[in-house]
Amino acid sequence: MTMKNSLSKKITMAMVTLAVSGILLTVIITNLFLSWNFNRYLRSVQEEQNRRIVETLAELYAEATSWTEVRRSTIHVGSTTSTQIRVFDNGERIIADSLPGMMQGKQGRRWQRAQIVRGQAYTYPLHVNEQRIGAVEITHLGQQGLWTGEAQVFRRTVMESALFTGLTFILAAGLVGSLLSRRLTSRFIGLTSAAEKWGHGHFNARVDVDGDDELTVLGETMNRMAHRLEEQSNLRKKLTGDISHELRTPLTTIQSYLEAFLDDVMVPDEQSVKTILEESRRLGRLVSDLQELTTVECRTKSAELSVLELNDFTLKETERIKPMLAQKGIEFQVQIKNTPVCITADEALLGRVLGNLLVNAYKYTPAGGKVTVSVFEQGTGAGVAVVDNGCGIAKEHLPHIFERFYRVDPSRTRVTGDTGIGLAIVKELAEAMGGSVDVASELYQGSTFRVILQKAPE
Repeated sequence: MTMKNSLSKKITMAMVTLAVSGILLTVIITNLFLSWNFNRYLRSVQEEQNRRIVETLAELYAEATSWTEVRRSTIHVGSTTSTQIRVFDNGERIIADSLPGMMQGKQGRRWQRAQIVRGQAYTYPLHVNEQRIGAVEITHLGQQGLWTGEAQVFRRTVMESALFTGLTFILAAGLVGSLLSRRLTSRFIGLTSAAEKWGHGHFNARVDVDGDDELTVLGETMNRMAHRLEEQSNLRKKLTGDISHELRTPLTTIQSYLEAFLDDVMVPDEQSVKTILEESRRLGRLVSDLQELTTVECRTKSAELSVLELNDFTLKETERIKPMLAQKGIEFQVQIKNTPVCITADEALLGRVLGNLLVNAYKYTPAGGKVTVSVFEQGTGAGVAVVDNGCGIAKEHLPHIFERFYRVDPSRTRVTGDTGIGLAIVKELAEAMGGSVDVASELYQGSTFRVILQKAPE
């Protein structure tokens, strides 16, 4: 995948920019700190040197009690300390000047003027036996401010070393940033590639998961999502086939009978008319289930919740199913609580939920079986459980039992007339009331469906 501003380039540039900024800031701070400390050091050294010069001149005058030795020594001291030393008496007349003897010509005078302008000329009183005899003016030659030639060489060396180190770090940051960004973006490219495949319907594509960081978690989550999408895609394909078959079979039967009547191959007797009627009813059930699902989707958006006493509600609703269960020879029991159990629910929606669960139990419980409805409480919730000892549900089908049009055994459910919508409706209605529904079942051992809703506040 090629992009004008790829993430890899952005990460590399960000790391290089960060490195350059950090190095520049470090160089600036280092230079300021070095200059401040070195200036302080040079000032102390220079002041110490000036003090010794003044003391030396004072000692020479004290020993000779005249300016003669001071004049001879001034030139020597100035040449050894790279300074211009001028000695004045109390009348401010120049007694001695080291510069003419150390360096003649315009160059020396130019250095002197430059140092005076820079403020590096110092004047000290000259005392002998605590008596002022004159003054000493000391000018440091060949310096930039306090910085001597050696100090300037040292500072330049430090700055060049810092610059070289900085450039090295910048190159290293660019290299590391490029490698890191390529590794990081290669994983993003894998995620993007898989997502694009899913967008085109190829849900069998998976993300290569490697590592234990956030991208690994994202990859695992995307893989689970892809697995779920693949299951849903397969379910939709199966649904399309099931609906097509459900529609085609009764239509073909009806069409065959009608064509036979028109061709005088068959006579429209009572049995053939009953067959056609049964097939039309079968079509009607499928259409009704589809319509009911649409109605439920609209109804769940406007659930009208109120306080409902669950014991009385269960007794009233189960009366409707008793004749149908008795006709099939199914034993039926209702177990309620001794104390009132109040929940928050929509009475009409909960009636649909319980009715669908009871019809489901009726369909899959054989003659002579048993169905039990019981009211239960669970923490802050309460609900109704429908238990049967019918054919049960295999473990691999339980995660999908509440999906639309999902049927465990198409051949068996076709006989019962089930379209796989009833339990999906139960789930949507329960969730619309702020509750939930779960199932526990074992093959050939029966099933238990529980609807759990919130208790009404006391």
